[in-house]
Amino acid sequence: MKRKFRKTSARIIAVGLGLSLLAGCSSTETSAGQDKGILVKVGTTLSPANPVNVALREVFEPEIEKRTNGKFNVEIYDSGQLGGEKQLYDFTRSGIVEATAIGTVMWSEVPMMATPDFPFIFRDVAHARRVYQGEVGDYIAKNFEEQEPIKFLAWNPNGARVFSSSKPIESVEDLKGQKMRMPNNPIHVKLAESLGGNAVIMDLGEVFTALEQGVVDGQDNPLSTFRQEGWYEVQDYIYETNHMVSSNQLMMSKEFWETLTEDEQKIFEEVGFDTSNRSWDIYEASIEEDRKFLQEQGIVVKTPTEEERQKLVEKAQPVYDMLYEKYDWAEDMIKRIKEVE
Repeated sequence: MKRKFRKTSARIIAVGLGLSLLAGCSSTETSAGQDKGILVKVGTTLSPANPVNVALREVFEPEIEKRTNGKFNVEIYDSGQLGGEKQLYDFTRSGIVEATAIGTVMWSEVPMMATPDFPFIFRDVAHARRVYQGEVGDYIAKNFEEQEPIKFLAWNPNGARVFSSSKPIESVEDLKGQKMRMPNNPIHVKLAESLGGNAVIMDLGEVFTALEQGVVDGQDNPLSTFRQEGWYEVQDYIYETNHMVSSNQLMMSKEFWETLTEDEQKIFEEVGFDTSNRSWDIYEASIEEDRKFLQEQGIVVKTPTEEERQKLVEKAQPVYDMLYEKYDWAEDMIKRIKEVE
């Protein structure tokens, strides 16, 4: 009860802080009246230690300010200070916020942005990085920009999703009948059902208590989220399927983008890509560290063999059938991704 109260209070405080920050964000001067440059607000919902936020602070903020000779003053607002992902997306579309780094909340409005949720399309995290940062990523980004008043800057990692449970998971058969918390996304729900589980939709903030009380048996999220949320206190097993390698997108308001000169736009594009590289480097290095930490907490981590992975892919066929029926571009997209070396 205390835990829930603290979380609710934190959300109320965060929303209030976000509104006050937005209200006062137009100032570009210090208290001494010195010009700090044109303010570029970058909103995220991620924790300060997340690879994306680390990269934004280590690369994006200093490099934009340095390469534009201080014309721009970049400010990073993490942990949902300016609002949730949907709010940040809307704020960026309308120009209230100059930039944001968020997940694929726009998939229902721009269907091709659902691609990162397609299961088992990446061989591993390194393959996912090459896809996102290569021609396929550019193709999806162009499709997105054609439909929204936003400039797409770069693809960042949002984690490889794995299954966890209070019950042993040694193979896909062990998922049968397990109550698995899933996000409110039809692809995720269909995947859980296809693998034999019973999908239970709930918000992330409710998961710890649901796991603790046995309302659900398990859930799916990256190892990093599992660690950060403290679920190792109420779970015992992880099946490291990496069934989705989710993305986080760095994007800018088109309204703001069009105020930049060609040279400035080039700088933002180059620094955006450098930021993406740094976030992927940090994330890839963190996977082994997170796995080791969780094993030290007594979590049993099972990695599927190639044979087991193939069984998972075969079980997931109803998901692909749904995608092919819903999106006329889905089959070609999966083919493109699998062809990336």
